[in-house]
Amino acid sequence: MVLGHLGEGIPYWLWRIDNLYAKTYAWARDVLNMVKLELKPSEYFQRNIWITTSGMFDHDALDYCLTKVGAERVLFAVDYPYEDSGVATEFLAKANLDDEQRAAISHRNAERLFRVPPTA
Repeated sequence: MVLGHLGEGIPYWLWRIDNLYAKTYAWARDVLNMVKLELKPSEYFQRNIWITTSGMFDHDALDYCLTKVGAERVLFAVDYPYEDSGVATEFLAKANLDDEQRAAISHRNAERLFRVPPTA
């Protein structure tokens, strides 16, 4: 699954989701016969969800999302016509990323996810 707008706010909620799951499971396992997850909810998000930069060209927000999901789960996107492609590309160019992260976000992650041949 791919979510736009740096994950639609979910990366900011991952700690709370994990915390509420743990608190709920503590009482619900017996009362509701709740199945214990093998992983924390945030780990399922990190393994199965990709997020895009579409329309969210805030460097602080990107930095936070990178700490929560990692550069290997972020895809570059513009959100045209709502956002300008020039603004989007300038955002990526000025982002606090090393060359490997920038390449991953700008094209390698999409190549891997959508199984398209790598670009030069």
